[in-house]
Amino acid sequence: MLKKIKEHIKDSLSVSHLLGKNILDLGSGGGFPGLPLAITNPRKTFYLVEKRQSKASFLLNTVNIIGLNNTEVFNLDSEKLIPQDFQKPLEIIVRAFGTAQKTIFAVSKLLKSSNACLKLMKTSPFKEENNIPEGYRVSKIENVDSKEKDKGRILVTIVSKKKCTQ
Repeated sequence: MLKKIKEHIKDSLSVSHLLGKNILDLGSGGGFPGLPLAITNPRKTFYLVEKRQSKASFLLNTVNIIGLNNTEVFNLDSEKLIPQDFQKPLEIIVRAFGTAQKTIFAVSKLLKSSNACLKLMKTSPFKEENNIPEGYRVSKIENVDSKEKDKGRILVTIVSKKKCTQ
């Protein structure tokens, strides 16, 4: 069990150097990748978004116990997120939320109305590029050195064609 937790932590931290100042972890669940990233990046702002009350309570309790002043927990469905609640530019990171298309639809309000980009942590190769909804594009695919994943890890950045300059 401890080995598995260490693997999740190392996998979460593998993208740290590729992230900006304001990060929203969509579908935070048990806190990966948001909690390890927030702990190791105290100068960055983190928003942990989880719609399940029990998981959001766990996240809030953990944030309070650790004293993570750079982290806010939102117990909301992604479609109810309001762009004005987040600092800009905003990077929305997703580790295990669903398909690229499902994820884009879940945060489309944020992507369309603010300077926000979506960063998908995927295993290589990324095969969903043809399923990206109209009005969005893949702006970057970065290989991530992750010794914890057999298949490797890539970070796929998706932007609204109208709003983000990345």
